[in-house]
Amino acid sequence: MKKLAAQPLYKQVIREVMAAVEAGEWHDEESLPSEIELGVRFGVSQGTVRKALDALVSEGILYRRQGVGTFVAGMNDFLARGQFLLLSGDDGLVPRIELLGCVRIHAGEQLADILGLRRGATLWQVRRLLRIAGSVVGLEEMLLPEAGFPNLDIRRIRELKGNLRELCWRDFGIRLRDGEVRYRAVAASQSEARLLAVELNEPLLQLVRLARDFEGKPQVWSVAWLKTDTLAFEPAQYA
Repeated sequence: MKKLAAQPLYKQVIREVMAAVEAGEWHDEESLPSEIELGVRFGVSQGTVRKALDALVSEGILYRRQGVGTFVAGMNDFLARGQFLLLSGDDGLVPRIELLGCVRIHAGEQLADILGLRRGATLWQVRRLLRIAGSVVGLEEMLLPEAGFPNLDIRRIRELKGNLRELCWRDFGIRLRDGEVRYRAVAASQSEARLLAVELNEPLLQLVRLARDFEGKPQVWSVAWLKTDTLAFEPAQYA
């Protein structure tokens, strides 16, 4: 491992592991070598390796299975892999994704600031519905810069069931890491009320996420609105 004097060892290990993942040395859902083996490979202690892996787990790039090992996290769709639980306590229900469309819009000041773009920059707006047993339970809007993802094809998005995380990697070579999810209660606007078939100002659960690439650059801004009057949303958990 090429050492950078100004960088802590564990951060150098992070860089090397991320480079190996990006290069396809370890594939999605594949286990990494043991901490001892990685320590030998990178010329560092097992404790340094563990600290690096801990950081990558917290970023959602890796995950652990107790007593089994550390694995590369797949390009999972956050909402599609989640479950909607009946308030009665019955088993969870996985939503079906319905793609609404993919259009170009221009970034306002707030979105431009979030994505590190100039005001007025062209964005792709991808919208989709989540259904349970045919009924709409959620709406998601995802925004990403056209400059980084030229010629985005709605047919390709539909083929991947709206999974932009997978599309960014497979078609554009940009691997996204999970961002923090922020939850809050909001009132339905006219647009959300129409698409979710609820009353104007009806309470909804809003989920906001910003996905970044391995270099920390903002890539995809996502906002989802969920109906939770009879269902509770539970994010997927790794085993």
